[in-house]
Amino acid sequence: MMGPLFDLLRRLRRDRSGASAVELALVVPLTIGLVGATIDFARGFSAKLDLVSAASRTAELATAPGAVRTDYSYLQAEALAAADRDDAVAVIDWWLECNGTRQAASTPVCPAGQTYARYVSVNLSATYNPILGFGGYTGSGLPIAGQATVRIQ
Repeated sequence: MMGPLFDLLRRLRRDRSGASAVELALVVPLTIGLVGATIDFARGFSAKLDLVSAASRTAELATAPGAVRTDYSYLQAEALAAADRDDAVAVIDWWLECNGTRQAASTPVCPAGQTYARYVSVNLSATYNPILGFGGYTGSGLPIAGQATVRIQ
């Protein structure tokens, strides 16, 4: 009773006619997954670079010709426009340093004889939603951010 079954198995083991089709069936899903993951990673990295670029362009606006300001909150709208994303959040921070120490926001100038520097920082954040949910990821998006700081004075 087992003899014909063993004969069939021996013949199948020696038969190589479908080996390449089996190998292809094993390799194609892995290759498609790797290509998909690479594309997804590249799209996420590109979205992050877009935020960094938008933050840098906004920080450059703070250095536009004109007097040093005491309020740079107007840059928030510029940062959101530069990000061109509905989910973007912009945080603008500006401060004065006297002898390398950050001062309170209400400090207009440093005492005489101290070195001073004014800075403006632009922070943009958003979320990236991957196309493929690798690793069981099914969340509402991965946080991405871009930041730029410029010395005004």
